[in-house]
Amino acid sequence: MEKLYISVDVETTGPTPGKYSMLSVGACVIGNTEKTFYRELKPISNNFDPTAIRIGCSELEALKDFDLPQYDPNDPGFNPYAVLAILAAKGIEPKQAMTDFAAWIEKVGKGYSVREVAAPIKFDGMFTAWYFDNYLGRNPFGHSGIDINSVYRGVTKDLGRHISDIVVPNPSRHNALEDAIEQAKKFEKILEMMKA
Repeated sequence: MEKLYISVDVETTGPTPGKYSMLSVGACVIGNTEKTFYRELKPISNNFDPTAIRIGCSELEALKDFDLPQYDPNDPGFNPYAVLAILAAKGIEPKQAMTDFAAWIEKVGKGYSVREVAAPIKFDGMFTAWYFDNYLGRNPFGHSGIDINSVYRGVTKDLGRHISDIVVPNPSRHNALEDAIEQAKKFEKILEMMKA
């Protein structure tokens, strides 16, 4: 069966799922980045790592209407609990978000063997696998994924390489969908290198 690669990115409140929350998930089809998915989720707890939550909430749509220091991760008055409260009110229930995500994957992946692609797959794939398992009892990506950095290192035969070396137009700003699209464009370049 022909493979379909889906670039996935998540923004979170910390390093591990269960203890910390997935704030947003973005995905797109590699080779057709106009086919996209994006959701912002209600937090599952008030736990957060100070650095992670500043990064994770920097481009959330739920915060766009709140032009106050407590919602700005670059402001000294930033208040993570205020952000979590907004997401608790405006975010999508995790079960609904993962149900929507699974339906989207199954729609775009119909007739294909679907592969989750991320950089690093260990982080993003860990969150998507945990959320799929806990809220759906199944993972439409299965038990494997593709790490973009590993593929790039293999193609270049250089273990020191990182996809940050690959320049694409319009770099993202820690929005899960924009990051997924940027990753997809970088993976497309790597696939071109493999063909060459």
